[in-house]
This record gives sequence, structure tokens and C-alpha cells, in this order.
Amino acid sequence: MSVDIEDEHDAEELQAVDAFRQALILEELLPSKHDDYHMMLRFLKARKFDIEKSKQMWANMIQWREEFGADNIMEEFEFEEINEVLKYYPQGHHGVDKEGRPVYIERLGQVDATKLMQVTTMERYVKYHVREFERIFAVKFPACSIAAKKHIDQSTTILDVQGVGLKNFNKAARDLVTRLQKIDGDNYPETLNRMFIINAGSGFRMLWNTVKSFLDPKTTAKIHVLGNKYQSKLLEIIDASELPEFLGGTCTCADQGGCMLSDKGPWKDQDIMKMVQNGEHMCRKISKTSDEKMVSEEETAKTKGCDHTNSDAVDAQPQPPHLSPIVEEVHISQTCKKSLRREDFVPVVDKSVVAAWEKFAHDDKLALPKGNHFVMADPHKAPETDGFSSHLFSGLMTLVMGVATVIRMTRNMPKKVTDASLYSSPDYYTDDMAKSQHFSEFAPAPISSSDYFTMLKRMAELEERVTVLNMKPAAMPVEKQEMLDAAISRVGTLEQELTATKKALDDAIGRQQELLDYIEKEEEEVAVWLV
Repeated sequence: MSVDIEDEHDAEELQAVDAFRQALILEELLPSKHDDYHMMLRFLKARKFDIEKSKQMWANMIQWREEFGADNIMEEFEFEEINEVLKYYPQGHHGVDKEGRPVYIERLGQVDATKLMQVTTMERYVKYHVREFERIFAVKFPACSIAAKKHIDQSTTILDVQGVGLKNFNKAARDLVTRLQKIDGDNYPETLNRMFIINAGSGFRMLWNTVKSFLDPKTTAKIHVLGNKYQSKLLEIIDASELPEFLGGTCTCADQGGCMLSDKGPWKDQDIMKMVQNGEHMCRKISKTSDEKMVSEEETAKTKGCDHTNSDAVDAQPQPPHLSPIVEEVHISQTCKKSLRREDFVPVVDKSVVAAWEKFAHDDKLALPKGNHFVMADPHKAPETDGFSSHLFSGLMTLVMGVATVIRMTRNMPKKVTDASLYSSPDYYTDDMAKSQHFSEFAPAPISSSDYFTMLKRMAELEERVTVLNMKPAAMPVEKQEMLDAAISRVGTLEQELTATKKALDDAIGRQQELLDYIEKEEEEVAVWLV
């Protein structure tokens, strides 16, 4: 059984990836396992198609993977405390949206960061986080691609912020999220397709309207901040059968302990997983959005044929590495009796790529990968519930923590004040209103991530101080009031005694002055008598 996976490529992106790939080859930065069109495209998008910046980001990623051990973490790391972790941090994948992308859900209002750090450590959670991200690329995205019959490498995320407060994000939690955000932003960029923040109150939305002016417009366009009437919006994107009941869907996963523990998705289908393990998610039928030359299936069948002799003759010649992104692969006619293999695709390579290949044809580092482009998990081992998957772009989780620091400050604020700030914003819109303009031509330039984190850190420190003040009782306890009254009375007594002492001292000074005057007068009389 084989699957044709539609994979549309933009002509300009193809050229950019081609140039980026050749730059990586020249620097010996392209291991065969990472020679993938979509992976290179994600890094290019993360650096706005600046090849030099993308190359530096890629080099840092390769170094980090070697130092962290990301290539072998799926096989070597076990996270035994997963069940305890999910109690204090409810999150995971559940189903797919209508376009076939996996849906990731976090219930941030139920996070207990203190207890979370009691059942695991920061280092172990970071390793678990990386392992689950590797599993997404190795298992979940390929399974979704087969089920949707098109390439999938992004997710839809739902963040439920109902009840979010200081208890959810203490200092340890903020440090953990900051560390995870850096790992994701540096090594797994551009994996978020869209995000829904639900149960957001007026204070949250007011803060979001302020914060989003500092973020990249492409990032903010992915985020939809909704109130408590979010169900209809979610159902436009996700089928009810794929959406948990507590989010307005019909799924309960009662036989698996609930939706947040089920890890529901195409990756649970045994037939699909067999195809993933056989690499059939790589059988692509590429179409372009440009007018570039395409090779028809009939011409390919005539050129290549269905006999093994011709296939072997083609294999006998040195060929460039398999380029799922850059080459135009065309599926062989289904009338061929032999099973579909890698040899069943005819690459049509640009001259510039051929020239680069001839220069590096004997370089072992550019050897054709013989197996899957993805690192596969043990097929005999049941997949564990997915952990914290950072489909969150840079700074997003920090935004949620920032919201927690101002919730109490806005809770008692008059409604007219918050509404005036919210509705007066030119960027405000509801679910029933279309946003008139995504961003202004004169919008302020985004600030750096370091400045943004510093601002949120200061906000958190201020909130902690405000919390300490709010915890103090408005009325003084009786015993302390009595102590204060006694102290005031004692101060009054001391003040009276001090006044009496001062009067006695003044009298003594007066008598002393009189005595001095008398002595001086007597001395003058004695002097006159002697004369």
C-alpha cells in the first residue's frame, strides 16, 4: 500500500532553499538526515530568508544537537514521572484540525508549578521536552501527512488561560519556560500554524493589545485571543469529533482516562504507523505554484520503464542526494507491477545543483540516506503521552506569565476604564468583526527578546511586591493595637518627663548664671578695697 502526498512548493522558496542547501554543503553543515526541503525552509523563514543568518542558525542547531544528544534522546531517555507531571501540567495532543494538523492543548489555569518541580527536575523536564519534540517530527507529523495525503509539519495550538494566576507561574516555572522557549526558537522554528487563546478576560485582552505591538506582525497574525464564547470559532477549524467535550466538541476519550491523557491522533492507527515505519510518508507528488517545467507521469514511465534492468542502469551512475524539496519527483504509473521504491522516482535537478554535486560527489558526508529521513521510535514500544510540545513561538509563554502579573492589578479596576482602553484600540475586534487592518504602516518596530523578557521580569517582581502588601490585613490585630497604644502612652510619659527635666535644667542654668554674676561682683569689690 502506498500513498501519494501532495506537496506544493513555491518557485521563489524553491530557489531560496536551493541556494541555502548549496551554502550548507560548502560549509559541510548538511548531514544526510537533515537534508530535507521543509526543514531548511523553516530555518529560512525564521530568519526572513537571509541565507547568512539562516546558515548561522543552522550551524548552531547542529552543534546543539551534538552537545545535547538530541539525535539519540528518543531511545536513550525515559521519563518515568510522566503521569505525575501531567497531573500538575495538563497538556498534550488530541486529534487533528480540518486540514490534518495535530491539535495541541494546554490548560494553563490548572498548572501547579510548585508541585510540578517536586515530582521532576528542570533538567529532566527539558530532556523530556526535547524528546517529545523529536517524536513529533519522527512520528506524529509523518502520520498526519499520510492521513491528510499532504505534507504536515505545523500544529494548531489551544491555550486555555481560565484561572491563570501567580500560583501557576512562580520563578522556577518562569525559568523553565524561558529555557524551553530558547531551545524551541533556536532549534525547532516555524512549527506553529495557528494558536487560540481561550477564556481570556478583558484584562488579558487589554494586555495582549499592548504586548502585540512589540511582536512581529507575522507572529501576531497566528494568534486569536477569544473570550468564553470560543466554541463556534474552534469548531470552524476542528471537527467536533476531534475536539474534547470541555472545549465544545463531542470527544470524551472515556476509555482512555480522558482526552488529555489519550494522545489521540493518526499516530495511534497501526496501519498508518506501519507506513510511517516503511517510509511511505516520503512518497510525494509535488506540484508547483509557478509555470516551471513539469515532467508528466507518462513521460516518466516511458523514460524509466518498469523493468529492473533499466532501474539498475540508472542506479549505476553517480546521482545527487535525494532532494525531496528541490527535485521534481513524479510518481510512476500505477500499472507497474513492482512495488514502489525510492528508485521509482526520477529526479530532475537544476544545472547548478548538478555542478555542486559533481564537486562533492565523493564526500561521505553527502552520502545518499538509505533509510527514513526521520528518527523512528521503537515500533514495539507503545508511544507515551505527549509532553510539553513547544508550538509556541518566541516569547508567547512569557506573555502568559506577564498576564498573570497584572491580573490582580486589573481585577479591581473599574470596568469602564478597562473597556475604554480595550475598545479604543484600533486593533480591537471581536469574533463577529473582521479586523480592518492587521498592522499600521507606522507601527513601532519590534523590541528585542532580551528587552521584552527584562520588562516582563520587572513586572513579575512588582507583582510579587504588590502581593505581599495585599496579604497584609487592612485592620490591625487587637494585640498589636494594644501594644501600639501602650507604646504611644509610654512615649507621652517620656515626653512629659523630658519636659520636666528640661525645665529643671533651665532653672539650674539660671542659678548658675546668678552665681557667676555674684562672684564677679565680689571680685570687683575686693580689687577696689586693695587699691
